[in-house]
Formats: sequence, C-alpha cells, structure tokens
Amino acid sequence: MNQSLEPPICVHIDQTNPGQFFACCGLLELADRLWKGAEGWFDGYGTCFSFRPLQAIPDSTATTFIRKAALCRLTNKMTAPQLARRNELSAMSKKQRAVNPLLEDEKKALDKLWREAPVFLHEPFNLCLDWFSDEHAGGATFKTWAGQQSVIEIACGIKKAIEAGNWSNIPPKEWLSLFINSDVLPFNFDSDLGGVGSDLDVGFSFDPLKIRVRTRPLVEFFAFVGLQRFRPMRVEAENLYQYSLWFEPLVPGVAAAAACGLLDLHGTRTFMFRLLYRTDYLKSFLPANPIGGR
Repeated sequence: MNQSLEPPICVHIDQTNPGQFFACCGLLELADRLWKGAEGWFDGYGTCFSFRPLQAIPDSTATTFIRKAALCRLTNKMTAPQLARRNELSAMSKKQRAVNPLLEDEKKALDKLWREAPVFLHEPFNLCLDWFSDEHAGGATFKTWAGQQSVIEIACGIKKAIEAGNWSNIPPKEWLSLFINSDVLPFNFDSDLGGVGSDLDVGFSFDPLKIRVRTRPLVEFFAFVGLQRFRPMRVEAENLYQYSLWFEPLVPGVAAAAACGLLDLHGTRTFMFRLLYRTDYLKSFLPANPIGGR
C-alpha cells in the first residue's frame, strides 16, 4: 500500500486530445525522476489522471512539483565552447566571414547543431530529450516543427511562458486546460490548436508578425517531455496512430507499454488520431476518436 505523505495529484484531461494524453505521460516521467519512483493512472471515466510517489516523500505536493518543473534549467547539449564560438561567428558580418569560406561553413554547422541538438532538463530531473532525432524507433515522426526551426528556442519559449505564470495558485485539475495569450510558438501537440487553420489558411504567418495566440504551455511542455519514453502505436495506415489509457497504478516503464497498447490490461480504452501535415515539414496533432475498450 502506498504510504505517501500527500494524496495523489490529479489533473483533468480531454481523453480525445493526444497532446493532453502525452502531457500526462510527461507528468509521470518527471514525477518519477523527482521522487525517485512514481506511479500514475487514469480514472474509470478517462477524465482525470492521477500520479503519486511510490513511497513517502516529504512535501510531494502539487505546488512543489509544479514549481520545480517551472524553475528547472533548460538547455541543449551543445558545449560551452561551441556556444561561445557560435556567438562569436554570429557577431561577425557575412562579409567578414566571407574572407575565409571555412568560417561560413563552421557557422552553418554550429547553427545546425543549435537547431537540432538534444534538449536537457537539469536538476532535479536530469533528463535528456532527443526523441525528435530518433529515426530508428520512429520518434522523429512526431517532430512537428520544420528543419529550420530550433527545438531549443521553441522549448525555451514555452518554458519562459510557464515560468511567468503563477501556477502555484492554480489547482492541478486546471493545469492542462488553462490557456494563456502569448506570442510563444507552440509545438502544436495540443490538438485544440492542431485543428486551427494554418498560416496558408488565414493568409499570413503568426510567427513573423508576433501575433499573440492562445496556447496551453503546460500541455505543450509536458507532452514534449512525455514523448521521450511514451509513443503512440502506428497502425497499418500511413498516417494513423493510437494510444491507450490505463486504469491501474503503473510505473513509467510499464505505463509506456500500456500507452501504446502492448499490455493486455483489463478495461483499457484506445484512441486513434492523425497528424495534420500543414506543409511537408510542419505538423500538428489532430483530435482522436475512440476505437474500443470498455
């Protein structure tokens, strides 16, 4: 029996929103690292996700958890010399770099590394996020941003929006439903954003004009974390994926297998969704439909 000093933390979700589902997976992942062991589960209705430490942990409250997640340092895996050199080259004009063609090549290589290098969550989580470069196991399929966009810049923008919020005064049940108005560029994991018209649909690009849009930063951030371990199962169709809710307390390693339908658990509920291809490179998660279960 769990002897936690605190009751489970419960967040309300829309079970048909893939972004919210993977955000729950991200919550479990971070809780497991913070508390050196955690378990999570969905309620029987699929409208609430709960997680808690495996053993008694002082101050394992929602307030402490969200504060540590918000204040955790976020960087990419570039070294200090690489970052310094990129800044040095960026400070030079293109004409100055043209004096030595190798300088322009060096800058391009460092810029590519800046855009694509794995992202690292520092203490107290110590988690490397590199699923978006995983071609072998299919993680890169769920990369929603274009090649010339920088994953660290998107992640840091979302993280700053979280840091600016007063999440300690917001009940956990509202974490994944609360919108903010921001000029932050989202990952588009949140399917409530995914169905919104693309830049071509509305006739202009949001990013260059810095128009403030409604985003749910906790959904975007925690889903980004959750996709490191938790992946949907690809079905036979080229652009069709499914995930499953589980209804008994599971640790992350087991829950990841349940999430993609590899465990024969009683009463699991499965959903299927597609990716919206805005361009050849830009994608969004679309809302899911139930395909079975109890």
